[in-house]
Amino acid sequence: MDIDVKGHMLFDAGMSYGVKDWWIGSIVLAVINVALGMVAGMIGVAIVGTLFSVIVGWASLGLWVGRLRNRGHSDAVAFVLRIIIFPWGLIECAFMGTAE
Repeated sequence: MDIDVKGHMLFDAGMSYGVKDWWIGSIVLAVINVALGMVAGMIGVAIVGTLFSVIVGWASLGLWVGRLRNRGHSDAVAFVLRIIIFPWGLIECAFMGTAE
């Protein structure tokens, strides 16, 4: 899996992820979020944990947008509806194939 981190974080139109890439990315981001949250908890600085969560949340949003592009959605309304209506977006990102 070759990911352009800058393009991913800036929601580049060329970023498009398949189901496997979405699952791997989601698991990696969840592990990073838990690990960084534990480190922030150990050092006792809540703002650091919050900052880590915001950064990981932004990366997760980029992953969702890339996956929804792969499903054939290109306009902002499609992204917003599928991300706000979480169960619908999750099913579409995690289990449905690439749009033809």
